[in-house]
Amino acid sequence: MTSDYTFFYLEANIVCIIIFAILFIKNLHSVDRQEKQRIYDHVLLFSMIYFVFDSFWALQTGGILPNVRAVALIVNFNNHFIMSLVAFYWYLFVEVSESAPYMNKFKNRLLCMIPAIASIYVMLFLCLYSSEAILDSEGQVTFIYYVLFLGAPMVYVIVASIKSFIRAGYKENYALRSQYIVTAISPVAVLVSGVVQTLFINAPLFCFGITIMMLYVYISSIENIVSQDPLTSLNNRAQLKRYVAKDLKVPESGEKIYIFMVDLNKFKVINDTYGHIEGDNAIVMAAEGLKNVCAEEKQRHFIARYGGDEFLIVAKLQDEGEALYLKERLKEGIFKRNQNSGAKYELRASIGFAEYNGILENFNASLKKADDALYKDKHWKEAGL
Repeated sequence: MTSDYTFFYLEANIVCIIIFAILFIKNLHSVDRQEKQRIYDHVLLFSMIYFVFDSFWALQTGGILPNVRAVALIVNFNNHFIMSLVAFYWYLFVEVSESAPYMNKFKNRLLCMIPAIASIYVMLFLCLYSSEAILDSEGQVTFIYYVLFLGAPMVYVIVASIKSFIRAGYKENYALRSQYIVTAISPVAVLVSGVVQTLFINAPLFCFGITIMMLYVYISSIENIVSQDPLTSLNNRAQLKRYVAKDLKVPESGEKIYIFMVDLNKFKVINDTYGHIEGDNAIVMAAEGLKNVCAEEKQRHFIARYGGDEFLIVAKLQDEGEALYLKERLKEGIFKRNQNSGAKYELRASIGFAEYNGILENFNASLKKADDALYKDKHWKEAGL
């Protein structure tokens, strides 16, 4: 490694460290940090530490610092140690972000650390008792080192990517499908860049690749905060406005646009009897019931939490008869999800709908009609009609 390239490599690492530090500080000061954000912070922190040790490695390899064998062993071991942790926390971030249920148990998270811990112990053993397997007589890392260095990260990235691709195919995840696919592809691209850098060319591809990926994740998380309801992960009211104003198009196939307003029956009773935490659980159950029904439709309907225990669905359908059928299916979806949960209370919903002609100025009028129909439906239900 020439001195010119060494300083270019250092400059690239320093820029990446600064970017990660900015993201890390911004995240620490964010309000209402979720668990996945805290895990993301671990990825940022360990990435910064990795680039610090990687800079020492570049200085040694470039001849700027003396290449003392003991120091080289320590630096390369630390690079491997930190990169294993980066990969583990990335895997954890993906699984928690995609709501993998087994991640709710701490022991399962510990089990997920096995590849990283095993790789670290093997590397430590070789460094202490058979250092020639890690560094050759000229102080250069060996093929065995590369295998250990890339082994655990490849396991975490490949497994996380495969799981993301599989989840992208689940019908209930249709609204997040593109997000899952990007999550699956991005780390693989970074890993490939790292392999290419390590084995073939002297260019800080991995440094740039991981920085671009982490910036994308950060921007996506900001977009989610702006557009997603934090309790149900449905679209929020702001995203509804953007969808209606920019993305909702009048169908060309003769279909019509219908707006559905959904309101949970006797929700206040659930809150008063079982507490607000159980009330939140009821809202989440209702959201899941709506998502399950909409995922089975030939067209992917837009679902949003409108506020409190109210939801809004924008659907493209053939006629009013199909709208009436969807209305009953939505009610049934919420009721079935409630039954399957084993909750102590019965969860049902009232629903009203109205046609929308696709002209933005008329959206509020259609929304008002759907709301009026909702309260008629609720009145009939309470009256036993």
